[in-house]
Amino acid sequence: MQAVYDSLIPQIDAALPGLDKLHCLLGFDGTVDIICKPVEMREGAGDQFEAFSTIRDFGQRVIDADGKSALIEIVAEREKIGGNGPIMANALAESGLPVDYIGTLGKPDIHPAYCEFAKRLQVHSVANPAVTHALEFSNGKVMLTNTGTYDDVSAETLEREIGEAMMTRLVEQSKLCCLLNWTCLAELNSILVWYLETILPASCSDPERIFFFDLADPSMHSDDRIKAVLDHIGHFSEYGRTILGMNFNETCQVSRVLAIDEPDSEPKSLCQALEAIRSKLGIDCAMGHPVDFAACATANGSWSVVGPHTATPKITTGAGDHLNAGFGLGMLLGFTPEDALKLGVLYSGYYVRTARPPHLNNIVDFIQILKKPSK
Repeated sequence: MQAVYDSLIPQIDAALPGLDKLHCLLGFDGTVDIICKPVEMREGAGDQFEAFSTIRDFGQRVIDADGKSALIEIVAEREKIGGNGPIMANALAESGLPVDYIGTLGKPDIHPAYCEFAKRLQVHSVANPAVTHALEFSNGKVMLTNTGTYDDVSAETLEREIGEAMMTRLVEQSKLCCLLNWTCLAELNSILVWYLETILPASCSDPERIFFFDLADPSMHSDDRIKAVLDHIGHFSEYGRTILGMNFNETCQVSRVLAIDEPDSEPKSLCQALEAIRSKLGIDCAMGHPVDFAACATANGSWSVVGPHTATPKITTGAGDHLNAGFGLGMLLGFTPEDALKLGVLYSGYYVRTARPPHLNNIVDFIQILKKPSK
């Protein structure tokens, strides 16, 4: 099954020399992620504990405390950059693409968690980062986030801190523009309108420029607010190729809001939903990814690709952002949608096994490793 990835190897080899010409612009969030294990049973000091294995087990402890109270210890394992934008931007920069990042990375000084990030990318920080405690389980994660600093991220803030002229130049030089984490950025709609009404009309036209969107889980928002942002996203197709990336839960939510039958978590059903979402929004591509595969739909059809699943991931927080990075890069490089999906699931698969983003060279090696029989 893993040998289906082989078609990428010659394409990756051909793409390597030109990566430094593919400028990317991403924004506008920024979080300090504290990766944690929630303790189910403690047997002694330090690491002498048993963590909750699944979200269901953890959730049952919370349910059992209804009407009473509960104290659940969390053990912080590491601190890292977080947020849809920084993780995706870091993954793209790792492969040698020039990246500008606008977001909440610290003000007036860059937060210590972002110092290395700021050395590798061109950063434009407009506020302090949010803080997320990511509770990791064998079957997913629960992210507890304080996003108060995101209230400072608006069109007015960007106009003051970045400026219309600079933003226009950044868009003009970029082949991939990613506008991410609408759910947590309360004023992102104002930024989308600023782009549509001011920045993009003033930018040099490039029909091959890609606009990539990831709403992040929009379940806390009303249907009317979700419909509004989807309408804005549709209008970006007037200025380039527009892609909406979603995990499976987000695909179901967008389907419901658009009065489309919600998909099952199997390829045919998901592809049908993505085809309908793409058509209703008038965008170039809709992409969705459950845990074990990814799918996408364009005007030319739909495809699904199985991912290189592992039962023992080192990290899961950020896996979807790495899939977005690989898929977006594949589309940017002119891969077929199916091959772009392959690159996406490989980026994600490499990351969850190693807890670090891959370079494209690493993906070639990873494909070879996956072909070896499991011991």
